Amino acid sequence: MGAPSIYRTVVVLAALVIFIAGIKAAAPLIVPFMLSVFIALLLSPPLHLLIKKGVPKPVAFIVIIVFMLALFISLTGLISTHIADLFAKSETWQQAMMQNLQKWLVQLHDWGITIDKEAFFEFLQPQKVFSFTLSLLKNSTAILSNSFLIFFTVLFMLIESFHIKDKIAYIEKSGTSGFAERIDAFTERLNHYFTLKAVTSALTGIWIIAVLYWFDIPYPILWGVGGFVLNFIPVIGSIIAAVPPVLIALATHGFADAIWVAGWFLVINTVIGNLLEPKLMGKGLELSELVVFLSLVFWGWVFGKVGMLLAVPLTMIVKFALETSESTKWIGVLLSDSVKKR
Repeated sequence: MGAPSIYRTVVVLAALVIFIAGIKAAAPLIVPFMLSVFIALLLSPPLHLLIKKGVPKPVAFIVIIVFMLALFISLTGLISTHIADLFAKSETWQQAMMQNLQKWLVQLHDWGITIDKEAFFEFLQPQKVFSFTLSLLKNSTAILSNSFLIFFTVLFMLIESFHIKDKIAYIEKSGTSGFAERIDAFTERLNHYFTLKAVTSALTGIWIIAVLYWFDIPYPILWGVGGFVLNFIPVIGSIIAAVPPVLIALATHGFADAIWVAGWFLVINTVIGNLLEPKLMGKGLELSELVVFLSLVFWGWVFGKVGMLLAVPLTMIVKFALETSESTKWIGVLLSDSVKKR
C-alpha cells in the first residue's frame, strides 16, 4: 500500500470518527426524528394498502392520521398514568419483593436446600434491578414529551411519501443509472421487515396482555405495549420486556407466580421470536447475526434506547449506502449474511 493510499485511509477514518462523535452529540435532536421515521415506516404500508384497495388518497391519509392521533393520545395518557401509579407504589413493592424472596429462601431451607442469604442477595441485587427498571420507565416518559413534535414530523413524512418516487425517477434521469431500481429493492426489504415485525410484535403484545390478565398482574396493557415496542430490539428486547412484569409479580403475588410469568415470557419468545419470525421473514434482511448484535451495541451507544430499537433498519441503510459505491462494496459484503455468487 502506497503513501497516498495510507493517507487517504487515515483521512477517511478520521472523518468517520468526527461524524460519529457529531451524531452522538446531536442525539437529543436526532432521536425524535428517528422515532418519527420509525412510526412513519410502520404506518406507510397500511396507508398505501388502503390506496391500492381503491380508497382515495385524501381519505386514506385522513383515516391513518386519525388512527395515529387516537393511538397517540390514548397510549400517552395510559402509559403516563400507569407509570405515575407505579412510582407511587415502588417503595412498598420493593419491600414486598424482598420479603417474598426471603420467604422463598426459608421454604427452600425447610426442604433441605440451604442457600446463603447474603450471597444470594449480593448476586441477584433485586433492589438494584427494580430501581434500574424504574429508571428505564422514567426515561420512556421523557420520550413522550416530544409526542407532538413526532406526530407532526410523521404527518409530513407520510405526505412526502406520495412524491418520493417521482423525485427518485427524476434523479435517475439526471444520470444516476439504476438508482430507482436499487431504492425500490431496498424500500421493499425495509417495508417487508417493518410490516412483518409489526405483526409479530403485535402478537407478542397481545399474548403478554392475556397472560398478565390471567395472573392478575398490575398494568398488563402497559407491559403489553412495552413488549410490542421492545420486540423490535433484536437479541435482548424480549428479555428486557420480561423483567418489569416478573418483578411486579414477585412483589404482588409471590415467587411461584413470578416463575410462572417468567416461564410464559420464555414460551412467547420461543414461539414468536424463534419459530414464527424466522419462518415469516426468511433471509430478507441480508445481515449476518453477528452484525445484528454488534449493530445493537453500536447504535445503542450512539443514540441510546432508540438506537437499539432501530439498530436493524439503521444498519440496513448503512449497508445499502456502502453497496452503491464500488470502493466500499466490499464492506457491504462483510455485513451480509452470505456472499451472492455471480
